[in-house]
Amino acid sequence: MRYGKYYWWLLLFTGFIACKKWSDHTEVKEQALNQDLMEQISSRSNLSLFKTYLVKTGLDKELTASKNFTVFAPVDAVLKNLDAAVVNNTDSLRKVLLNHIAGQLYFTRMANDSVRAYMLNGKRVFFYQQHFDDANITEGDIYVKNGVLQIIDKVVPPLPNAWQLIDSLQDVYAQNAYIARLTYQKQDPTKAEVDSINPITGEIVYKPGTGIVTVNTFTDKVYNLDNEDSLYTYLVLDDNAYATEKTRQKPFFKSTDAVITEGNAAWNVVKDLAIKGLYSIDKLPDTLLSKFNVRVPVSKANIVATHKVSNGIVYVLSASASPMKDKIPECIVQGENPFAFKGDVISKTFYRIRNNPNTGKSFNDMYIQSPGASFYVEYITNEVYTAKYKVYWVALSDYTYRTDNDDYTYGTTTAFQQRLAMDSSANATSLPYTAVNPYTYTETYLGEYTKGSYDFPIYILNRLSGNVVTPATVHMYLTAAASTPNYLSLDYIKLVPVLE
Repeated sequence: MRYGKYYWWLLLFTGFIACKKWSDHTEVKEQALNQDLMEQISSRSNLSLFKTYLVKTGLDKELTASKNFTVFAPVDAVLKNLDAAVVNNTDSLRKVLLNHIAGQLYFTRMANDSVRAYMLNGKRVFFYQQHFDDANITEGDIYVKNGVLQIIDKVVPPLPNAWQLIDSLQDVYAQNAYIARLTYQKQDPTKAEVDSINPITGEIVYKPGTGIVTVNTFTDKVYNLDNEDSLYTYLVLDDNAYATEKTRQKPFFKSTDAVITEGNAAWNVVKDLAIKGLYSIDKLPDTLLSKFNVRVPVSKANIVATHKVSNGIVYVLSASASPMKDKIPECIVQGENPFAFKGDVISKTFYRIRNNPNTGKSFNDMYIQSPGASFYVEYITNEVYTAKYKVYWVALSDYTYRTDNDDYTYGTTTAFQQRLAMDSSANATSLPYTAVNPYTYTETYLGEYTKGSYDFPIYILNRLSGNVVTPATVHMYLTAAASTPNYLSLDYIKLVPVLE
């Protein structure tokens, strides 16, 4: 019996502690659980104007619903200064008010630098410490039966996002006008109608003309600056800086068509001007890194304007010149990714995994056993621009025993010859036959190659998938020698631009 009494005392004590912890978890500064949000707002004299505007826009009915809301209510003293044009336009007023209502609970104890409250207008607003964006929370955590009321000392109007700002400033900045024009139409499988199933591949075939949507190459291939859920830093070059940077790029995009040169130079400028993450002025480094690993210098002395947007920040710069070695990078073509073969050598072609003893790392390559004289493997790339390049390869000659009991081996312990013909398989003058020495894991210099023109828009190329042949494509032919031993081997080809 004595143990039973202690057991009940322990149980009561544990329950008390548990209730205390739960009370701490749910502690709010004020509770009015017999009222809904609209009733609580109506009871406060300093929110009478806010109530009037809620009724005018029909949002009062939302705030009596049995859902959970958080209302960030500006007091009358600041709300009375709202622009008359907004007050007199019900749609505009509704947009402002929706930026103060969230569809879930936000208590001040939840606020920190990374919290962005999701508002009913689809925008996100920073909620940190005792702040809702730039507004102070003067009276907080008023808990009612369908949500929380936070009283603030400023109106927080909805901001455009970075993409909306680009659209609105097309007439101001040539860079924005160029980006806004990069639209095209494509079929969206999530919206298209199914026509049939391909009996060979099993892939879905969609009805032509259905599910057609308009997209933009910049939002598709760089960052979707219309996305409210992510944060971005977008850099706008003023017209002089934009023209200067295009001029720097044009020598690398020579074409018989001046429009193609202009467009490719512009794309090579703008593709690196959207950065993932919000870099406020106090945390802005002198160099940002783009999605494509291009270093973008940002000197605070060159910032001529700053725009706060709902999903980040926008800086207008009078100058920003990225290193040309970042803008025109080296090009690497992997040996295990050929585009075509001269003939049928399937039984003689091996896609291998090898280990580099110098680095301890594995790599993939392609090896062809006795392909025959003048046989070639074709490789292509669209990432070589109008410049002089130094050309290298890594090609491995080694000896391998088969393990499938046919006693067949492939490879050699002596050097063999192969060459890389540029632009044409018959081009014997570009790069010479070069020895592939046994067990050489380092790069071999082959010679120089100069590309004279780039005759295809890069922004259109970015809409395509896989290896595609365009007027800008560089064709490379790995060609076997007529001598013996007769083999082909390739880890990768590397083209390094000579930038003066």
